[in-house]
Amino acid sequence: MITDDEIVPLEVQLEWQERYCRSAGSPTSAEILRAVLNDLDGPRVLAEVLSSRTRFGDLIGLRIMAAVHRLAIERLASSVAIFAPTLGGTAPSSSPDPERATRDFHAAVIEAIVAHSAMVQSSITEVPQTNEVGRSRLLRIALSRISGDVRLCEFGSSAGLNLRADHLPGDASLEAGPMPRVIERRGCDLSPIDPTTTSGRARLTSYVWMDDLDRFERLRHALRVASEIPAVVVKADATDFVGALELHPGCTTVLWHSSMWCYLAEPTRRRIGELTDELGAKATAKAPLWHVAWEPIPDDRERHELTVQIWDGTAGSGAIRTLATGTTHGREITLTRDGRGGSAGSGL
Repeated sequence: MITDDEIVPLEVQLEWQERYCRSAGSPTSAEILRAVLNDLDGPRVLAEVLSSRTRFGDLIGLRIMAAVHRLAIERLASSVAIFAPTLGGTAPSSSPDPERATRDFHAAVIEAIVAHSAMVQSSITEVPQTNEVGRSRLLRIALSRISGDVRLCEFGSSAGLNLRADHLPGDASLEAGPMPRVIERRGCDLSPIDPTTTSGRARLTSYVWMDDLDRFERLRHALRVASEIPAVVVKADATDFVGALELHPGCTTVLWHSSMWCYLAEPTRRRIGELTDELGAKATAKAPLWHVAWEPIPDDRERHELTVQIWDGTAGSGAIRTLATGTTHGREITLTRDGRGGSAGSGL
């Protein structure tokens, strides 16, 4: 399997992302990438716009999809918007003549990228801002096993929407009990987004796959919650953020991240792990640390696992337990034996 840090031809990354979009039920998003791939294999109009090689884990395909979607959202590409269900358009696959609609959509995508090449090039240099709020369902599974107050900390927060997980929809059948009281919500991101601004909302919306209406509605709800429940997201590197964390007596510190490991180089991942272990070594029963992560299963980039490490000063602290597995956006979740065995306030 290709590693996240491997430098590959652009086509390799786009082909993988296209396949993933189709398997996840998002054919319109897949067709954006197919349009680009067809061009690179033929006329190569986009060869001057896009780099020929890329780090696989940078997920350039997601960035291109978001750039095209944003052009449609901001009414700069009306010929794309008419095919975007998130904007009231009709997906090519739902057209009376799917083949013709797909050809027209491909042409519209290429035209939009060329016409707004500077904006597209700028967009694809930005780290993806998905931070899908459906993943809050996974965080809630862990939170439901904590008694007492919680300080919720997250790196790779984007707009901090998942820092409001206790106010977002969950699944009672997966949770061990009610949500604990969250007394602090703090995250970091290299490029934080303010979800209360028009530009912030547009950028977040652009990363929703343009035919995934369920995700679109989840985001709309989360944006309403964000306008009512404050959270702090600072501009900072993940390593610096984790290194500065402190434990507070009388509450559980939860360090959370989701689907962002691939964007970090291996040395950075190791350093974050070391810093988390160092912080965990300071934990006590009165000031415990939970490290909760929703990241790809090793050797299976298309499946994720919910892992939890708990430090509370007792023997065995820091052991990794897997509570659930599922698809990246949190749509399909299956509890593991450890996940099924937990109870409210039990730790695990």
